[in-house]
Amino acid sequence: MVGLKQRLVDTVLGLAEDEDRLVSDLRKVAHVGKLIAPSMHREQLRKLEWAIDNDHSAIELIRRIVRDCDQSFLRGFLTLFVEHTWEGSRQRKRFEQQHGLWPPSFVVISPLAACNLDCAGCYAGAYGHMEPNLSYDDIVKIIEEARGWGTRFITISGGEPTLYWNRIKGDDQGIKDICERYQDMVFLMYTNGTLIDEAMAAEMAQLGNITPAISVEGFKEETDARRGDGVYDKVMAAMDVLREHKAFFGASVTYTTRNLDTIASDEFIEMLMDKGCFYAWYFMYVPVGRAPDLSLMVSPQQRERMAHKTWEWLNTRPIFVADFWNSGPLVKGCIAAGRPNGYMHINHQGDICPCVFMLYSAHNIHESDSDTPLLDAVKSDFFEIIRKGQREKENNPLAPCQIVDHPEVLKEAVESTTASSTQEGQTLLTELHPLLQQRAQEWCKIADGLWTQSGTYTGLAREYTEDQWLTPG
Repeated sequence: MVGLKQRLVDTVLGLAEDEDRLVSDLRKVAHVGKLIAPSMHREQLRKLEWAIDNDHSAIELIRRIVRDCDQSFLRGFLTLFVEHTWEGSRQRKRFEQQHGLWPPSFVVISPLAACNLDCAGCYAGAYGHMEPNLSYDDIVKIIEEARGWGTRFITISGGEPTLYWNRIKGDDQGIKDICERYQDMVFLMYTNGTLIDEAMAAEMAQLGNITPAISVEGFKEETDARRGDGVYDKVMAAMDVLREHKAFFGASVTYTTRNLDTIASDEFIEMLMDKGCFYAWYFMYVPVGRAPDLSLMVSPQQRERMAHKTWEWLNTRPIFVADFWNSGPLVKGCIAAGRPNGYMHINHQGDICPCVFMLYSAHNIHESDSDTPLLDAVKSDFFEIIRKGQREKENNPLAPCQIVDHPEVLKEAVESTTASSTQEGQTLLTELHPLLQQRAQEWCKIADGLWTQSGTYTGLAREYTEDQWLTPG
């Protein structure tokens, strides 16, 4: 079986030497596969066939990846695809049979809160720099449990994880060793990029299974204003050295009232492509933590502007762009709280949280005698109330979030269970709650019109009809 999977990866890598032939053969695979593949994959194969026939920008992105990525990265991501759909699929089915629910697809691990920068409004930075951290063994334990579900994808956040690239505090091994240990998995690492030098970029290229998403706030003025003088130049240098090593990397962009005009411009997304980025994750500023800056919160109208722009880029530019709020239609709403094919977050203290922005928890890996603390969290009343809220509110996936779109769900989940804040001084459920409710009502009116009347998302209507989703109202 292992030999067959390896031959499949080797065959596709061989095709990658001729990008025209690769695209042609991908179409053949999509055409046949949509007829015989498991039902869960047929829609994706149908979309791939359509994209090739219509010369969609996604096909040019595939060509970019083939041309500009080292073979080690191509092998890593092909291995992820094969493992996820092959053995991973079997494991997920066994999990469902045993536990009565489909497992999450991945977890986010934040080994530390410490960072070499002090960016305004950072949800992780609000913890402070004297916090504990996860050990190497903690991270391995988390990954091993998730692997048992069929997970082959892990996200690493922080704090600044490159501080632990070579050595986790208190251990002799680091994140680099984690990636080397799990070569059949792929790791996405959010980083400010300032510590990525020639040596680290070369190691990432050699590993082939870790992709850094580098934070950038716009051009020099916007980035240095939030992250500190000289940070933009260091970010650009990091992107340059990663591109030289033919690494697969992207950008992480937080949009606020202060940088929205810049990061919503075509000039900005084209700069990212010119620097070698293959993807861009867009995050709306969320007022979490001890001292949220409300002046950074975008208005519902500004959020609508980003919804239109990121959707436009996704369909016209050879770069994958996702907005973790406005791209809800692509993943059928909120993916937090261990939702089927969703995720959860384990922070530096070991708290198991529904998502990286929900700084509340009812379970901690250090306080559990269970061999499956993550599963215990998934099955908890806290997570279940949030998932129930997802199901009840998901008639409009453009308003997916249980924090900013349906804040009453998070409030109920915390107040009716044993969950508590992972930070002192949070005001999300107290002083900020009325403001979030008001903003949510304003946004949901706009979102309902976008989903039912704009025509922008009609290409997704078939999937939602098949799932018997209700229309807003």
